[in-house]
Amino acid sequence: MRVALLLVRLFAPDERYREQWEADVVGARELGMSPFSVAFGAVRAAVVMPSKGAVVVGPLGIALKHAGTSRGRVLAIAVVSALMLLGGVVLLFA
Repeated sequence: MRVALLLVRLFAPDERYREQWEADVVGARELGMSPFSVAFGAVRAAVVMPSKGAVVVGPLGIALKHAGTSRGRVLAIAVVSALMLLGGVVLLFA
């Protein structure tokens, strides 16, 4: 477990997430999980997550992420994303 905690401390730069992930590593055995695999997942998340700002979710979020580009491109991204989301909802209930 010490190695797993060391991994999280080294690779999780954001203190807010580091505390949560350390608690997850410590409590992993209670749930029947390996602390090392939980730490590995936390390290993967730390590498993938952007260091600043929120994670972009949904059509509007994707469009707002590209707000510096032309309005036509933002509108196209929003429309395509919304149609894909709607298609997924339709397939879910079909």
